Amino acid sequence: MNAAPPALDLSRAPFHVAAGADPAQVAREMEACFRALPSLPRRVTACFQASCAVAALDASGSLVSAGLRIAGDIDRGIGDGDGNPYHNAQHFCEMMLGSLCLTRLVPLEPGETALLLFAALMHDFHHDGRIVKGVPFRLERLALASAQPYLDAAGVPAADRERLDALVLATFVPTGVPFARHCHRHHFLGAPRPAPPTDAGALALLADDARLAMLAVMLTEADVLASVGLTVALGDEAQRKIEREMHLAMGPADKLYFLETVFGRFEIGTFFTPNLEAMKQEMRARVQRERLQEGTRP
Repeated sequence: MNAAPPALDLSRAPFHVAAGADPAQVAREMEACFRALPSLPRRVTACFQASCAVAALDASGSLVSAGLRIAGDIDRGIGDGDGNPYHNAQHFCEMMLGSLCLTRLVPLEPGETALLLFAALMHDFHHDGRIVKGVPFRLERLALASAQPYLDAAGVPAADRERLDALVLATFVPTGVPFARHCHRHHFLGAPRPAPPTDAGALALLADDARLAMLAVMLTEADVLASVGLTVALGDEAQRKIEREMHLAMGPADKLYFLETVFGRFEIGTFFTPNLEAMKQEMRARVQRERLQEGTRP
């Protein structure tokens, strides 16, 4: 008799984070969950359904309906980043679960949670594994265009579509991420109102909508949570996958530059700051060891 397929259990940490929880322990629990994903049948659908259930979202809502259709197609190999070492179905699942974890730390309204989870699901939909210099937001707009038929079929309102556009565009690392962060600081810390980047489109909404700016920062932090905010082992694996996808060799100095200069710190997922600092400390130690080894070479 065949064993029953494994279930996705989101009833405990890291998706129900208790007061006083240890960030390192939560990170290990999340890592274990991520490593179990490949054994799940229809893992993208399983992640999306379980995340919506934990968030108590209306199963008949338009965003949930559209998300289930996209998740089902990804599980069938449509738009799943097949062949991409990093931007693939596993990343989509990790992105959804990372977003869900952040909603456990910063509670949202149901409509906001639906927007965040849907954006996490489809932010890299049909990712082709290529970075084309000089074409900002190319992959983000590809994902949004690919999602339109699903939004049409589910009757997602125009206002929600515009907010989704803003969220997904915010995941463009060179300009979308810093703009989202500047908008968040403007709304919640009194920083000056930032000017949107060139060709920003709906991304400009973040400058006038505090809650949307918060969602955008949550989404961008979930996008890198597994690679920089959990465990060193996960971070190393993510870097190797990114290297293969981008056909680049990146050492600890490159990772440290990303951690300290590009990403910097968590603004909303501050619970994971100790894990991020441990990652930075490990990269500094590796850089130092490399320098010492270079100094002893003949």
